[in-house]
Amino acid sequence: MNKILGIALLTGFLVVFGIYGYNKWFAKASGNDEISIEKDKAEALDVDIDFGVGNLFIQGGSPGWVSGEFSYNHKKLEPKVTYKKKKDVGYVKINQGSKPTFGFNKRKLKNEWDLHLTNEIPIDLDVDMGVSTSTLNLKGLQLNNLSVDSGVGESVIDMSGKWNKGFKADFDLGVGDVTIILPKQTGVRVNVSKGIGRVDLKDFTMQNDGVYVNDAFAGADVIIDITVDIGVGDVKFKTAD
Repeated sequence: MNKILGIALLTGFLVVFGIYGYNKWFAKASGNDEISIEKDKAEALDVDIDFGVGNLFIQGGSPGWVSGEFSYNHKKLEPKVTYKKKKDVGYVKINQGSKPTFGFNKRKLKNEWDLHLTNEIPIDLDVDMGVSTSTLNLKGLQLNNLSVDSGVGESVIDMSGKWNKGFKADFDLGVGDVTIILPKQTGVRVNVSKGIGRVDLKDFTMQNDGVYVNDAFAGADVIIDITVDIGVGDVKFKTAD
């Protein structure tokens, strides 16, 4: 009996000490880091962004291939950035560290990414937004392909503006409210597959079952082809003024 009691007390001590040590040495660690991927001879970019939790903002206008900053208050959230060029393509990967759980007060969590991508060369963009509040301002980018996986949260994806070349966009939307802003003068086709979520396509005309087009689609030389899979939540497609 004494042996069992001793083991229980030791286990309890280790748990308490572990939580204290975790919070002391890890939870209080923070950072405010900058990212700068300079231009090289790449003729296109493949950008993979894996964001777990917090606030995410992406837009164009970077003076290099990619620039921006990260602000976080937990060591586990420290992002990892890699870049390598193969032949004519530059591969950018930005992923968040592990999501903190044990011994961490989520209400005190801070994780913000402000990323800028180049407008100068074509981009294949893949964004996993996890549990987040996200704004993707994609106007002015040269998109070849777009893939967005939204877990839980609120998102605005702005694809308005002038597009000189069409592309395919694939949206896998989980739980939350998503607003997708689309150009008025560019042809857009939306193929919708939904669970119990709701979708607002009031500015679109149904072409056939699950497929909708905007007014500019007929006879358009440039077309954005969108496939969207909606889980639980509200998705609104809005035409820019």
